[in-house]
Amino acid sequence: MASSSKSAQSRREAQREAIRKQRQAELRRQRTVRTVVIAVITIAALVLLAGAGYLIYRSLQPEGPVATPQGIPEGQGYLTLGAPSDSGKPVLEVHLDFMCPHCGTFEEVNGADVQTIVEKEEATVHLVPRRILDRSSSSGDFSTRSANALVCVYEDDPDNALAFQQAMFDNQPTQGTAGLSNEEMWEFAQQAGASDSVQSCIDGRTYQGWVRQTANGYAQEKTSGTPYVEIDGTEFQDWSTPGALLEAVRAAGGGAPAPSDGGGASDGGGASDGGQG
Repeated sequence: MASSSKSAQSRREAQREAIRKQRQAELRRQRTVRTVVIAVITIAALVLLAGAGYLIYRSLQPEGPVATPQGIPEGQGYLTLGAPSDSGKPVLEVHLDFMCPHCGTFEEVNGADVQTIVEKEEATVHLVPRRILDRSSSSGDFSTRSANALVCVYEDDPDNALAFQQAMFDNQPTQGTAGLSNEEMWEFAQQAGASDSVQSCIDGRTYQGWVRQTANGYAQEKTSGTPYVEIDGTEFQDWSTPGALLEAVRAAGGGAPAPSDGGGASDGGGASDGGQG
């Protein structure tokens, strides 16, 4: 009996030892898994921080000498279309960002009327390409690239600028995406009538400095968002009503009375798209 009891006790001790070793092995496995997971999370966080840091670093770097578009006086932060500046006609100023969805709405509602105003020289049009929503593209620079592309098209031939603008908004990318590629923008520039020289201007970001410094500096004195519209220096908010902008411009030039100026989609800072600068 004694021998049988000792044998049973030995088996129990062996089982307990086997269980103890299994538990220790499981604990070691869990510690290893935790270590690997923490390492992966840490590396991913460092990569994200490095990427964000690079974008911030790049945005803070001096642009170097600013290339001014041909035909635009140095320091002027807008493109000019329509009636000559000394014509005495009303001045219509429009600030747009190609990543801004409400700017797309502005183009849909008013694009044809702005084209009419320009073609009939009913006003001097100041077009201000903005880059507020660079942060809303995954590439971090779509607003800048697209604004530069518009300036390239304008310098090549101002008559093609609004057609290019329309094509860009007709194909407007969704916020959070990388935006249109340079090749896609060049295709729209060609469709608008641009010459071959515009392609290298788009790819080389020739007027990136002008967009980021001259146009942005000029615009920030007036508004921190887009779309933003002025007629003779006074903000016009009723741009979301079809025909209201054209009527107001003609009224400013001595035509029919302007419609009421309330209730537009711009919020006074023009920041209805959340695009605070």
